[in-house]
Amino acid sequence: MTNEPSLWRIFIDIQDFHVPAFEAALEPFVESIMWTVDEDAQGFQRMEGFSTTPFDPVLVGSVLAETAKTLGAQTPTAHIEEMATRDWVAENLKGFPPINVGRFFIYASHVEERPLPGRIPMRIDPGNAFGTGTHATTSGCIEAIEALGKKHTFKRPLDVGSGSGILAIAMAKLWRIAILGTDIDPVAVRVAKQNARYNEVEQLLEFRCGPGFDPIAAHDRFDLIVANILARPLCAIAPDLGRHLVKGGFAVLSGLLVRDERLVLAMYMAQGLKFKRRIVRGDWVTLILQKR
Repeated sequence: MTNEPSLWRIFIDIQDFHVPAFEAALEPFVESIMWTVDEDAQGFQRMEGFSTTPFDPVLVGSVLAETAKTLGAQTPTAHIEEMATRDWVAENLKGFPPINVGRFFIYASHVEERPLPGRIPMRIDPGNAFGTGTHATTSGCIEAIEALGKKHTFKRPLDVGSGSGILAIAMAKLWRIAILGTDIDPVAVRVAKQNARYNEVEQLLEFRCGPGFDPIAAHDRFDLIVANILARPLCAIAPDLGRHLVKGGFAVLSGLLVRDERLVLAMYMAQGLKFKRRIVRGDWVTLILQKR
């Protein structure tokens, strides 16, 4: 027996370019949200949301229908199920085999395999938080971080929308410096802190809960800001990121589809950032920008 509350899951299958709209539609109903790409269904993704309170199928259905009507698209079928938290955690971990991303060997607690010499081990138990290294956006960000670290020395990085903490932990392991992370989801913040302890870098990491730059002091400045979130919130935080990034500092932006690249770039160029490099993996792109 367990005292953990039950967990409700909802998922919909949608086209790539409808991700931002349906993410906004589901957001009020869930405590955590993630999306995965089905390689066998090109152009489509599965968006999943999780909540510790039951979903109202009628209300959710009406919101999805209204969103689809606005997009001129077919209303996706919402699949809702209840699952015990302990079963979710176990199944979640089973779905993440060890992987090599850049210099990192990323694994969950159930994995007994260990990395080859020269690789940096990083244990990530995602729980209900996004960020395992398997998604193209996460691996693209790790590649960007490693590339920047080879040419530049950073003193004050920030990870916005840190999820499981994987990117903040990667920076701490690479550079052994203090990293600040933020996430709107208190569950994600708890998971990130736990993963920092697993990787013995908790003394280098601080995670704060709140949307965007709300948890950041107005006077605080950073020389590297990483944000692996969706295109819509990336555009929303552009003015704040521009203010908090020092001159000559870098931004790594991901979570956006290739089709959204021009929109996101325009928002950040208006804040005085210039394009440096893009990393494209499938339908997803990671952007490296620098403040003029």
